[in-house]
Amino acid sequence: MSVTIKDVAREAGVSIATVSKILNRIPGISETTTRRVEEVMNRLDYAPNSRAASLARKSSRCIAFLAKLDESEPYTNPHLFDIMCGVQEALYAKGYSFMLIDVLQADVERMILSRSFDGIIVHGGALTKPIYQLLIGRKFPHIVIGHPSGTRINWVDTDNSLGGRIAYEHLLECGCVNTAFLGALETDDISNERLAGFMSAARENGYECRKEWIVHTDGSLQAGREAAVSLLTGGKRPQAVICSSNLLAYAFSLAAFKLSVHIPDDVQLITFDRYPYSPLIEPEPTLVQIDVRDMGRAAAKQLLHELKKPDLRVQSFTTLPSLIIGRSTKILPA
Repeated sequence: MSVTIKDVAREAGVSIATVSKILNRIPGISETTTRRVEEVMNRLDYAPNSRAASLARKSSRCIAFLAKLDESEPYTNPHLFDIMCGVQEALYAKGYSFMLIDVLQADVERMILSRSFDGIIVHGGALTKPIYQLLIGRKFPHIVIGHPSGTRINWVDTDNSLGGRIAYEHLLECGCVNTAFLGALETDDISNERLAGFMSAARENGYECRKEWIVHTDGSLQAGREAAVSLLTGGKRPQAVICSSNLLAYAFSLAAFKLSVHIPDDVQLITFDRYPYSPLIEPEPTLVQIDVRDMGRAAAKQLLHELKKPDLRVQSFTTLPSLIIGRSTKILPA
């Protein structure tokens, strides 16, 4: 016969309610009692019936994470794993499990109707129009990682516009007033927000970026190298370049090396995020760091808060970007 919660309570000398609170990580039980109950559970090989518990409290204590999971995703979206780790860490601390589902394969509406999970975290790349309409129409607890502006959706994001401003202001401190921007597609929200922050900071300081120095690419290594060559050989060369992604900064460094353009002596370089390509860039790049794992934690915490207050509206920036100075920028002589 399998061990029950009654057996654990009797062996530990506590009430069934106390064991239940410990299992569900509800505060208020002393550390000594918690340790004693956990020792009994381990000794008796007790495992709670999660399905029965879910039915009893009308909650699965499970949160879904919806993302695009095609074969190329680990390469085109390298921060996804870090975000998921942050989400899982915050959920586990509150006794929730984590379910990863693919937006391209799962029947999300059926899963919502069957209450397979209590809430859903949607990675920005997976927020399609049908998913948006489903979350709003069903009034299902959710949080989107990313900033879908002008919507009624709940979201958290990092302030990419502030990141662009930080990058430009650092270059200005280095003495660079002629700065170019190498970004992704014009439809890429993150790249555009970083560009907007850079341009806003430039205008506030009395400078304008030359139109030909704002270059959009498809974000690939090849396109980045071609754009970098154009910037470095097309007449007047900028004093510095802001690259909207690690990959574009790596592409720029390769092009500069091939053209015998020295960083930072001939042109200064600043990019975003330490991972995944910055270790390949020579010299070590100055960058604006975004703690995406912390953003995952924040998303999970906000969603759990929303479960307690279903009418809560969440639309906020969370993790703030910070400057990490490397060897790709330097103070120019006066």
